[in-house]
Amino acid sequence: MDVNEYTSLYISETEEIIQALESGMMKLEEDSDLSVVDELFRHAHNLKGMSGAMGFDSIVQTSHMLENILDSFRKGDRDITREGTDTLLKVVDTLRSLVSAVVEPAGGEDTGDLVARIEKLLSENFTGSGEGDSSARHRTGESGDSGPGNGEKVINRSSTCYSKISSTRVELRRLDELMDLVGELIISRIKLSNMARELNSKALTEELASSSRLVSEIQKEVMEARLVPAGNVFQRFKRVVRDISGELNKKVRLKITGPGIGVDRTVLETMLDPIVHLIRNAIDHGIETPEERVNSGKCETGTVEVSVRRERNYIVLGVSDDGSGIDLDKVGRPGGETGRGISGEELCRILAEPGFSTREKAGRYSGRGVGMNVVKKTVDSLGGSLDVVSEKGAGTRISAKLPINLSIIKAMLFMTGDQIHAIPAEYIRETVRVEIGSLKRIGSTDVYLSQDGPIPVIRPWEIYNNNIDRSDSFQRYFKIIVLDAEKASGCLAVDRILGQQDVVIKSLPGIIRGTQGISGATVLGSGKVAFIWDPRFLLRERNTNEFNQEAVLS
Repeated sequence: MDVNEYTSLYISETEEIIQALESGMMKLEEDSDLSVVDELFRHAHNLKGMSGAMGFDSIVQTSHMLENILDSFRKGDRDITREGTDTLLKVVDTLRSLVSAVVEPAGGEDTGDLVARIEKLLSENFTGSGEGDSSARHRTGESGDSGPGNGEKVINRSSTCYSKISSTRVELRRLDELMDLVGELIISRIKLSNMARELNSKALTEELASSSRLVSEIQKEVMEARLVPAGNVFQRFKRVVRDISGELNKKVRLKITGPGIGVDRTVLETMLDPIVHLIRNAIDHGIETPEERVNSGKCETGTVEVSVRRERNYIVLGVSDDGSGIDLDKVGRPGGETGRGISGEELCRILAEPGFSTREKAGRYSGRGVGMNVVKKTVDSLGGSLDVVSEKGAGTRISAKLPINLSIIKAMLFMTGDQIHAIPAEYIRETVRVEIGSLKRIGSTDVYLSQDGPIPVIRPWEIYNNNIDRSDSFQRYFKIIVLDAEKASGCLAVDRILGQQDVVIKSLPGIIRGTQGISGATVLGSGKVAFIWDPRFLLRERNTNEFNQEAVLS
């Protein structure tokens, strides 16, 4: 484990623990209740455990010494006195300096001197402190004697050795509320921009441009504050791997890649169960038994990797294994064909079908045809996409590509009839003004000849069963928005393109929630509501693989 990835979290936690130790010891002077001693002991024990995980042996050693003194208070071997708490406060001051010296050794005090100073304080003021103290003295030796006046140095340092507060804990509810307020700010900004255009006020427009930059900065900072290091959550999966591999008599190790990458907490929380499903599938379906692995020339211990990486405006979460891979002979296509030569998208769609499984008999962890369906639905609900890559005998990788931010996106506004709609900008390749006569026809489908080949034209009123007004402006020219999603392309025919802007995603009311092709709604500057369209639904039946240049030219 690379402990450097967790240093900032360690610093934050130790600041809180040391502050709690200091407050508790002052409380001990006023009330020598053993419950206070128990609390102090827990804090010292937590500090020892955290430091041990980070490999900071000097802090483990001094925390252990402090535990021994507090334990003697709990057992009644020592009385709690003012002089004793004075000494413990000096120990805490020096412990704070020790943490700083260990975390940032450059230019700091010598850790050996600080450990010896703490031991000297304890041994001089708590004589006969028991086996724990003597063992600690044996480990550090007597070279730490820094002479009389050392204790005074600690007292003088106590007013200046407090480290600056570099972080604080904020309730998640407050972050959510702050994000909602940023969304309202963006809506207000859009309304004011519309007013400025109507008033034709140059001064107001310039001032709004400056305000817009500030709002964008606030939005960026709030989004960053919502990010959680993926490793904080991924560590939980070690227990999952351990328990499942043990029950299945398989040897499996978990590899975590990209633990320091920040992921929106909502995305991370929502994806927890799907990732557990994928890990279970990887161990149960993919990883072979030790004997099978050795017979096939592999190491007897299999590897399941959970990874995260950033890809432009997306987070890619992946679960992979070095097992046997998916048996494509068991992945059937319509008409009874096997799945050999199947594309990643089609493989993903088949695996996610409710009830589908490559296993003939369901086991405890997989085989009921539920897991992948849950994963696909969850990824879709987050506006993401799922991809499967598998090679027989080499393993399988399943990746979920998810948007970084689920609350505010950049979208293209357009009109069909007298209605305004939005579509996420990241799916848009280009916008084009097209002459109707330039379109070609294949079967019953019009196609637009782009530089990259023929692209089918999608008319919204056909997709939504005439629930959208037909355009009256389609006489000679019309506008198209060229879309790319899930390796498919299509041209959305619209009346008018209004331009790009940030939009705040609002959840759909219950009566229309789940409507295919509509992923959300947003409030426009005029106060009207615009639906946000899902390009993947629009393109699902318009895959460009069905078209080819020869067919068009013929």
